[in-house]
Amino acid sequence: MIGTPHHAIFQSLLQGRRFVLTTHMNPDGDAIGSEMGLARFLRSRGAEVRIVNQDPTPDTLHFLEADGFRAEVYDEAAHAAVFEEAERLVLLDNSAPDRFGRVQPRLLALAAKTFCIDHHPTRGTPWAETILDDTSCATAEIIYELVTRAGWHPDRAAAEALYVGISTDTGVFRFNSTTPRAHEIAAELLRLGVEPARTYQEIYERNSVSYTRLLGAALSSLRLDAGGAVASVRITRAMLQATEGDGIDTSEMTTALLAMDGVRVALLFRELPGGRIKVSLRSKGDLDVHRLASGFGGGGHRNASGIVLAGALDEVSERIIAEAKRPLGA
Repeated sequence: MIGTPHHAIFQSLLQGRRFVLTTHMNPDGDAIGSEMGLARFLRSRGAEVRIVNQDPTPDTLHFLEADGFRAEVYDEAAHAAVFEEAERLVLLDNSAPDRFGRVQPRLLALAAKTFCIDHHPTRGTPWAETILDDTSCATAEIIYELVTRAGWHPDRAAAEALYVGISTDTGVFRFNSTTPRAHEIAAELLRLGVEPARTYQEIYERNSVSYTRLLGAALSSLRLDAGGAVASVRITRAMLQATEGDGIDTSEMTTALLAMDGVRVALLFRELPGGRIKVSLRSKGDLDVHRLASGFGGGGHRNASGIVLAGALDEVSERIIAEAKRPLGA
């Protein structure tokens, strides 16, 4: 729950007039939604705000970049002065330095004026101030609580951004992280003009031909372990090239695996350039994939986490599958 100390930190953050907002690599709905919601609030107070991220905004989230609110892709030469001149740097939806990619060195050098707002469990951070509540379903929920407590009524675009953050991080309100408060806030955002059908269509019903072909290729690699309780698929560089799927977000492909009867853990292994493997982990109920991910330097939530590991696809997948089977007694 967002308590008085958190609101006091937020008031301290608001003493600045020039802000840079940023988030983790490969930003998702909660990351972009939180950035857009907070940026619109800060500009409503007359502040100068830039949003600068390691990676571009996914195509499915571009609709949140309305009225001149746009996330820039970080370039050291172009943005070094922007970060230096900002009075406040604000990290959203992530506190771990190693998940900011190319932005990490700049943030660490300026940690003394860096604030963090997040709902993920922290591993210890160097930031000046942190507003962290891991009982919130999304960082967008925290932003909503902070800005409304500060007396702001979100405009329709800000409401839509915050709704996207909450709805995507709860799996459209189906994950265990969904709380009565999440539904209460969603109801308030709907009253402010959010159209649930529009946001769902923008995010989930715009799959490209490449995505669909890549999904088919991935599912053809299906492997079941632990008596069918652990389902995994692999996406190789060859698959990505054959389907022209290099820039596609594949993390949600695990949904098809969890929909299988008896599956409790879903794993997706994706080959990245440079001999690295990205692992997307999803689970049902009380099975904690965050603990598994943390053991390999990753993170996230109990039922949805991620890891990036160096190594060959076969070797990494065998290591992760072996660990995923342990809680199941397999």
